[in-house]
Amino acid sequence: METAQSSAGPALLNGRLLENKVAIITGASRGIGAAAGRAFAAAGATVVLAARSEDDLQHVADEIATDGGTALAVPADVSNPAAAERLVGRTLEAFGRLDAAFNNAGEGHMPTPLADLALGDFDTVLRVNARGIFLMMKQQIPAMLAVGGGAIVNMSSTAGLAGAPGMAAYTAAKHAIVGLTETAALDYGA
Repeated sequence: METAQSSAGPALLNGRLLENKVAIITGASRGIGAAAGRAFAAAGATVVLAARSEDDLQHVADEIATDGGTALAVPADVSNPAAAERLVGRTLEAFGRLDAAFNNAGEGHMPTPLADLALGDFDTVLRVNARGIFLMMKQQIPAMLAVGGGAIVNMSSTAGLAGAPGMAAYTAAKHAIVGLTETAALDYGA
């Protein structure tokens, strides 16, 4: 007898789809990142949560633990090379492997016409969004290759597909994420 699958995929049919897997989620202190951390844990993954806000991050980790999951909170600024290396290192020290990553940490700016955008705002948005994703993948890929592979999801937005008025830095950064992701897939997809 065949059974129909939900359009949401096997995760709804098998709540422990990620059992014995370890995942890093960046930008996990609130919003989409916190929700992703909870979802990965509900699917059975051990999660390593990263963000700059230590208190908010620990709150999410505590919620996951209360619900029966395993979560480690690691405060980190993903735009800092040493912090990215430390984050993956702590993951490997604590759990011995890395199977998945959801690189969600991001930064935006107030809508501003390009010529009026402050250089500091442009640099901050590019540093956190594009450089942060690059630094995380640079550390995550070797860790995943060491256990036979893994999966990385990098958060972009519709701004990664088309321009948006007043959003020059954000749009450039989100386009960069799409390009980094496509290139990493070509480099390591096999």
